[in-house]
Amino acid sequence: MKRPKTHDPLGPLDFVTSFFATLLGVLILLVTASAIFGWGGSTLGMGGESVCVTTDLRTFGLTEDPYGDVRKEDGIHRKVSIDPDGTQLCDGDPGLRQHASSGLTQAPSAIVFFAFVLLTRRIIRYARRHGLFSVELAQRITRLGWLLLAGLLMAGFLKWLGEGLLLSSMVDSMSWTDGSIGVSVPALIGAVGVVSIGRIMIRAAALQADSDATI
Repeated sequence: MKRPKTHDPLGPLDFVTSFFATLLGVLILLVTASAIFGWGGSTLGMGGESVCVTTDLRTFGLTEDPYGDVRKEDGIHRKVSIDPDGTQLCDGDPGLRQHASSGLTQAPSAIVFFAFVLLTRRIIRYARRHGLFSVELAQRITRLGWLLLAGLLMAGFLKWLGEGLLLSSMVDSMSWTDGSIGVSVPALIGAVGVVSIGRIMIRAAALQADSDATI
């Protein structure tokens, strides 16, 4: 009787993380080349000729239409431009503070994502060398889940802080606390799921060890 074909359980995850790790390598090369050859452009919200932040001006009582007429009386700085639909403010002459604040809105999430990909690659390599049913592998997966959860929350906090700092530097009536919360609920659930999978695998590894000991 022909045995059913078995698929590599780590294959799909290996492929996806390998793709994104390669993408990360290409991105780093492009950023490095841009810095060396002075190609300009913006990287993770930093380095561009202008910085922008998305918000709803009506939340802050700026209800005039068109928004292009809203200016000094509402505390909006002269170098700041307003999107026609009132959802975006752009600083056309940003300083170091504005670039750093803009970086806070994008860079932390990207760092968390790429760190997760690289750590997952390490776990896959460990699993291929030592097998799928080891306590150490399960503990690594559990730690990865906790790190992802903490990283997502920290990235969300930094995004909120960066947006608030940008808004307060563009509009006098806005505070550094006026940024928006940008934490992905599905991503948080996924991080908790990784922790749960790790804990389940710890129990499975213990059962496997007991089974091996009784044979």
